[in-house]
Amino acid sequence: TTALQALSLMNNSFVNQQAKAFAARLRQEADSVDGQVRRAFALALGRTPQGWEMEASVGLVQESGLETLCWGLL
Repeated sequence: TTALQALSLMNNSFVNQQAKAFAARLRQEADSVDGQVRRAFALALGRTPQGWEMEASVGLVQESGLETLCWGLL
């Protein structure tokens, strides 16, 4: 895999659709941003976020939206 291939995959409409679906699921399963971030890490990575990851992720969600976090985790 080259950098160009990876960028093409991550900018693919399928990946964007999956990020939106992932975010919709998180919104249904958790009411707060903190809960959504914790659930996202559990589903995507099988673990809870570390302190700095939680702080950075909550900031990202507040600035750019939950879909952006989901896209990054995918």
